[in-house]
Amino acid sequence: MLIPATKELEQQSGVPARGVLLPIAHPTTLAGSALIGTSSNLLIAGLAAPAGVDIKMFSFVPIAVPVALIGWLVLVIAAPLMLRGRPERSARKLDWRAEIPVAAGANAVGRSAAELGVSTTSEFELVEIQRWGDVIGPDGIVAAGDVLIYRATESGVRMLWGSIRFGHANQELYIVSIADDESASIRDLEEEEAVQVIAAQSTKRLRDTAALPGEMCLVTTSSVTALADHSLVGLWQQVAGKAPQTAKTWTAVAVLAMSTGSTVLVMLVIAIVTTVLTNVVTNAAAAAILTPVALTVAASTGLDPLLLLTLIGTCISFTFLNPFSHQSNLMVMKPGGYSIATFLRFGIPLTVVSVAAAFGVAWANSL
Repeated sequence: MLIPATKELEQQSGVPARGVLLPIAHPTTLAGSALIGTSSNLLIAGLAAPAGVDIKMFSFVPIAVPVALIGWLVLVIAAPLMLRGRPERSARKLDWRAEIPVAAGANAVGRSAAELGVSTTSEFELVEIQRWGDVIGPDGIVAAGDVLIYRATESGVRMLWGSIRFGHANQELYIVSIADDESASIRDLEEEEAVQVIAAQSTKRLRDTAALPGEMCLVTTSSVTALADHSLVGLWQQVAGKAPQTAKTWTAVAVLAMSTGSTVLVMLVIAIVTTVLTNVVTNAAAAAILTPVALTVAASTGLDPLLLLTLIGTCISFTFLNPFSHQSNLMVMKPGGYSIATFLRFGIPLTVVSVAAAFGVAWANSL
């Protein structure tokens, strides 16, 4: 709602949208102080309930509200200083064609790409949606089985594939170099049923893109043997791994947190790890990974599990460093002319202050 308003404000009053949109996007994530404020809060509550931890409507308030107020103050002070000047225009070429299928039950089903924040950024641009041979405009509602056609950079393809929106984030992606000229197309890589071509450096449809020696494409496969034995494949390398494995992650974090038995260290480690993780994976994935951590640490140290869970729920909102960590970041990226460097430059001070505030408030509540 506010993106058109800021554009109109820029045209009528000369107030640049660049200086307004990012300071608006970040407070929307900081404001999730109630149980129903964010989906990650509900997920934490659902995972904690079987362990006997009852999270109520306003359980997050004691930590989330003071942190939100401090974060908003930082935004008010920092935004005019750090978001001045002209938008940073990316010179990156969208020279890859990606054909991203939508899995059944994917997060994108029933919503538009613009609503999901996967329509247009400096890294990719949705061209059309293909549905059983029919072409639908990029503003259409996504359905299971659709194929979304993008123009993208290589990193943009990897970002799209790694997004939870399409239901493929847990499938490995490989970059493949074509070996020999056999008058074949890129799609001929799919002669092996285990291989599926996702993207190629081409402006043509993948089935019409020639498999020329040295050409690069991105594929997914259920068996690396299929790539190793394929006559068209010269070199291949994994470029995107599976989503973090919950058991391994929570064990490592729990051991680190409990290494000294210090209450202060436990809360500090959880605050930092939550913040880092939520900028690498989605906030829902971070909640699913870290809720067992909090319950395990609380049981071993005698800390209040509700305190640790509300600390995690608060820090999960600190999605300030990565434009792809939250859909509101993606929605303002192009209208505001922001780059990934802008998010880092503006997000690092806000993240440091927010983590310090969350840790301080949590520590005060533990006394």
